[in-house]
Amino acid sequence: MCVELFNLHDKVALVTGAGKGLGKSMALALSESGAHVAVVSRTFSDVEETAQEIEGNGVTSIPIAADVTKLADVKKMVDIVLAKFNTIDILVNNAGAFIGGKMQEFSLDDWYKTIEINLTSAYLCTKTVGMHMIEKKRGKIITISSALGVFGASRSSAYCSSKGGVIQLTKALAVEWAKYNINVNSIAPYTMETDTTREMLKDEKIKQSIISKIPLKRIGLPSDLSGTVVFLASKASDYITGQVIFVDGGFSAQ
Repeated sequence: MCVELFNLHDKVALVTGAGKGLGKSMALALSESGAHVAVVSRTFSDVEETAQEIEGNGVTSIPIAADVTKLADVKKMVDIVLAKFNTIDILVNNAGAFIGGKMQEFSLDDWYKTIEINLTSAYLCTKTVGMHMIEKKRGKIITISSALGVFGASRSSAYCSSKGGVIQLTKALAVEWAKYNINVNSIAPYTMETDTTREMLKDEKIKQSIISKIPLKRIGLPSDLSGTVVFLASKASDYITGQVIFVDGGFSAQ
């Protein structure tokens, strides 16, 4: 009976930033638990490949090319998913980017770009999908924030600010939309090994510096988010909302 709580059979999930890395891994995890998954990225070839892998799990997937910082793209994306599946049960706001630099040298353009990709995209997707969820009075919204949305880090002022905003958006909507039976929670990783970080982690000095801050003494892998995203998407988390779950090897416990 307990295992059935995690069953996502015939649920429909929409995952942004799903062409590679964390988004792709979470999309695959949701499909392995039975969900049909719409996968979104600005690069169609990336999500096309993800969709093909998902369909290997015996469910349906559609790849969508969209810029989730643009309202018109987001509306079109949601229309495509609803036309195909007639519902969206799960939204995973994963699209994001890191632009680092010293604050005194950080350009206004890079500030706006970071906020737009990490926070505005979550706002647009959540609001647009949320209108559908409010109508049917049910839904699971999962934002991907970061441990750096709570803890400071050098050369990361825009990123920390944007991810802190994602966390507060999560908490505010959890309160506001509870009456519609919509659960809104966040997953907060620390440094994960992805295409984005792989080059940086080749520098052994940087890698060991990061590991020294992690009690479990290893860099996280995209697959480390699989169990958490399935849990938050499933009935197993029906009485959990407004929470930030750190998947960070213990970094936030110190």
